[in-house]
Amino acid sequence: MVFDMRKKLDRMVKEYNLIDRTIDSFWLSYDDYLTDELTREESKEAGLTDRNSVYIRLEGYSFHVSDSVDFDYISVKIYCYRKTETIPLIEYYCTYHLNGELFDDYFFLHN
Repeated sequence: MVFDMRKKLDRMVKEYNLIDRTIDSFWLSYDDYLTDELTREESKEAGLTDRNSVYIRLEGYSFHVSDSVDFDYISVKIYCYRKTETIPLIEYYCTYHLNGELFDDYFFLHN
C-alpha cells in the first residue's frame, strides 16, 4: 500500500513537472534576494554574490494532509549551499495543489 502511494506521488510530481518548476522558482527567489532593496545587504553579509557562489540539491518531496489549510498538498524542498560548505544555508519549499497549481513558496536563510 505504501509503495502504491509512493508511485502515485512520483507520478504526480513528474506529470506536473514539480521539481523543475521548483528549481526555476528557487532561482527567481534567489535572484530577488540578492537584488531586492530589503534583502540586498543581508545577502552580502551572508556571502552570497551570484548564482555561482552556491549550489542546490533536491531534498525531496512529500504529500501533506493539513489541518491548517482546507486542502491536501504536495511540497517540494530544495537545499542551497555555499560552494565551499556542506551545511545548507537556504531551505526553499514550493507547495502545490494536487492539480499542480502553485500554492505558495518559502525561502528560509539559516544563520
